[in-house]
Amino acid sequence: MLIDHMSPRAVFLLCLILLTGCSLPGAVAPSPVVLEATSSPVEFPVSTPLEQPTATSPLAETPAPTSANAVSATGKHYTLQAIFDYLGHTLAVSETVEYTNNSPDALSELQLAVEANRWEGSFVLESLTWGGGEAVSNYELESNRLLIPLPQPLQPGDSLALLVAYTLNLPAIPVSTESIRPLPYGYTARQTNLVDWYPFVAPYRSGQGWLLHAAGTFGEHQVYDVADYDVEISLHQPVEGLVIAASAPAETSGSAYRYHLAGARNFVWSASHLYTVRSMQVGDVMVTSYFFPGEARAGEQVLLDSGEALRLYSRLFSPYPYPSLSVVEADFPDGMEYNSLFFLSNSFYTLYDGTPQGYLTIITAHETAHQWWYSLVGSDQALEPWLDEAMCTYSERIFYEYIYPDLLDWWWAFRIDPYQPSGIIDGSIYDYGNMRTYRDSVYLHGAQFLEQLRLGAGDQAFFAFLQDYAARLSNQQTTTTDFFAIFQEHSGMELDVLLDDYFSSVHK
Repeated sequence: MLIDHMSPRAVFLLCLILLTGCSLPGAVAPSPVVLEATSSPVEFPVSTPLEQPTATSPLAETPAPTSANAVSATGKHYTLQAIFDYLGHTLAVSETVEYTNNSPDALSELQLAVEANRWEGSFVLESLTWGGGEAVSNYELESNRLLIPLPQPLQPGDSLALLVAYTLNLPAIPVSTESIRPLPYGYTARQTNLVDWYPFVAPYRSGQGWLLHAAGTFGEHQVYDVADYDVEISLHQPVEGLVIAASAPAETSGSAYRYHLAGARNFVWSASHLYTVRSMQVGDVMVTSYFFPGEARAGEQVLLDSGEALRLYSRLFSPYPYPSLSVVEADFPDGMEYNSLFFLSNSFYTLYDGTPQGYLTIITAHETAHQWWYSLVGSDQALEPWLDEAMCTYSERIFYEYIYPDLLDWWWAFRIDPYQPSGIIDGSIYDYGNMRTYRDSVYLHGAQFLEQLRLGAGDQAFFAFLQDYAARLSNQQTTTTDFFAIFQEHSGMELDVLLDDYFSSVHK
């Protein structure tokens, strides 16, 4: 375990005020080893029928989200200045939130998601002021919700600014067991992960209100609008060999690392004194793999597979809109997606056998697909998780179809068949009794459903739908209603019988 060198909070805040004048050497910019990407033409495939889906038993109905208009990417801007104590596991942050009301409703309050507050003692609010300097006189902070009544209603088209100063005391990420599935936020002996680390304004939808959900036992509950980000990170003290992986390329000035990311769902980063770095240029995108000592073979394979997936999905779905993609080995289970960065469990690296027949390649393809189905096309991950998870699981099938065509049948037999998936696919994360039922229904049975859509519509219509769906809902929030409206424009399929097998009655 690393030694605690945390300085008093007052010193942190003083340094934060003087941030632009601080010079705190110690972090190093990665020195990437650039690998060559392969290039091959992409044609629409001929669909290969695989396992036929089985009928399902519907669960109880839950309220269905309604289709909503998009909030402009320019409606939210986050400016974050942070002093990072890697050894002390703390972060002192000054944040400015600029928010424009792009809804048709006058807003009487502002609701922000504060995910760090879910960990006791992790989020310490130092000050909360309006852009004009007036202190926020009343607010409620409970669990992951910060509710701020507005002094006067914020009319449609009007804007406000909110200044938030806080300290993050990062929690230790526990060792994964059968009963404990730790989240990525916090630190281990090898890395520190800053995910959902800043308060952000929850999406507001007319007729629905603020889309800010409580955490579930499994699955993701956060809902994100697109926003613009300017982030500056400085080190509290030098740390030899420290490398930072982030959602955007860094510009360095002394010890300061500056990032700009436009039109993104979130900004995340990870730091380690042990990362090895490998990079590959794919078109205009720099793909980078960050991995621990002893995992070079797996780390380089992740780089190649994520690069191929990015190239493929950019051609079949829509062009990748960001300048970089980072893949980070993680000391927690499974994979986890964020904008322009995703994590892969260390277990995938240690079990890698030198072939693409394993979860290292499967989950790499899955998490790369989240850059389209989650990041580019947003959705309510709590109420309609199938819209990103089923789509990403089926994107795995497309990846193997193109990149490892001889293994396509193997993928289906390994990934889908053993679990005999069933259950409705359109439940919320709160509707399933356990993780396996959730996975089998949403991810695996969802992939079977999409295979049936493809077989029924034909390849030309199916892939035309995917491209149109990505184009029309780029930087927006989709719903099941949107999905089927666009699909039927391309297919004209009669879906009632198919929906009986896969969906609850709420969407019929």
